[in-house]
Amino acid sequence: MALGRLPRLSRLLWRGGEAASAPTSARTPNQAHYRFEFGRDTDGRSTVLGRVVAELPLCCQRCFERYDLKVDAEVVLALVEGLDEAKALPAEYEPLMLEDRLMRASDLVEDELILAVPAIPRHPEGACKPPPVPSTVARLVGLDGDGAALEADRKPGADRHPFATLAALKTPRDDTESQD
Repeated sequence: MALGRLPRLSRLLWRGGEAASAPTSARTPNQAHYRFEFGRDTDGRSTVLGRVVAELPLCCQRCFERYDLKVDAEVVLALVEGLDEAKALPAEYEPLMLEDRLMRASDLVEDELILAVPAIPRHPEGACKPPPVPSTVARLVGLDGDGAALEADRKPGADRHPFATLAALKTPRDDTESQD
């Protein structure tokens, strides 16, 4: 299934140029592969068992470059009609409540892929670096161009007064109108 057919997921995916990082998977890029089996368990519950595999192009929130998140999600769902029935499910099942009697495979695939996207997508630790801090911003907040604290700010006790730099920037207001 093409990732472009999944509108809710598409909003979370990388929108930049494709040259940043090509997918390394042997699978078809921008495709989700899935397999679902519909049936009943030994207790007569309607179930959906399967797997969703994809490589999602995401934007790293640390360096703002593309990275590919490999997803291999196991699907173990039981169809339920209400919250009471969902609470009574054994721990191995996730509840699936249907609003109508139709179930689309694309909805199940999209839900599983959205659940796999981290709240703050980023490369693994050490795989990227944040962009340099602009010099004007860096001077205001006491950082060098690489985001490290300036030597003057590393003196003992500097961490006890986090707003000391901002206080130094504060200028007295010229309130001539309020003096009347």
